[in-house]
Amino acid sequence: MKTKIYFLFTILGVALQAYAQKPKEIKNSEVEGFYITVSDFSTGKLTVPTDKQHEGDKIKLKQFFISPEIISIEQKKETTFYKDSIFAIRLTNGENYRFINRNPCLIADTSSLYIYTYKTTKTVFRTSGPHRRSKEVPVTYYYFSLAGEKAVYTLTLANVRKYALTDPATHVAVCNKFTTDDMLYQINPQTGRFDLNETILSVVN
Repeated sequence: MKTKIYFLFTILGVALQAYAQKPKEIKNSEVEGFYITVSDFSTGKLTVPTDKQHEGDKIKLKQFFISPEIISIEQKKETTFYKDSIFAIRLTNGENYRFINRNPCLIADTSSLYIYTYKTTKTVFRTSGPHRRSKEVPVTYYYFSLAGEKAVYTLTLANVRKYALTDPATHVAVCNKFTTDDMLYQINPQTGRFDLNETILSVVN
C-alpha cells in the first residue's frame, strides 16, 4: 500500500513539475491591440480591432495547432489578421509580442537591435542502465532584427556579425567583448537592457 501511495505521489510530482515548466499561454482577453507595421510600433500607433464592449466581442489568437490567423470579433463582425502580416500584439500589461515562426516572442529590448525571447520547454532523454527516461526542461530561444526592418534572425554571433555590425568600430567592440553565443543573452540587471545593445550604444553614442 505504501508503495502505491509513493508511486502516486511521484507521478503527481512529475506532472506538477511539467505543468510549472510549461510556457505561459497568452490569454485572448489579455490582447489590447496590434501594431500593424514596424513604423506603427516605433511611433506607438496601436490598432484596437475591438472595444470588447458588446456581447461576443473578442480577439482569438488561435494558438492551438499554431494557427496562422488571429480573429477579431466586433459587434459580430469577424476580421482576420495573419500573424506574419502584423508586426506585434500589445497586451494589457504593457508587454509586446511578435510572432516568429507563429510563436509569440516577447519584444525584450529595443534600445538598439530589437531582441526577442521565446520561453518554452524541450524534451531531453537520459539513459540509466536499461531504462531511457525523458524530462521536460525549460529553454529560451533568442532572436533579433534591425530597428525598422521586418527580417528576423536567430541571435548568434555569426548572424550579428553578418547583419548588424556594418560599422567597423561597432564590429570590433562587439567581437572583442562577446566570444560565445551565450554571452549575447546576458542582461544588465540595472537597466534591463541586453549587454549586446549597451555595447553597441556605447560606440554609436
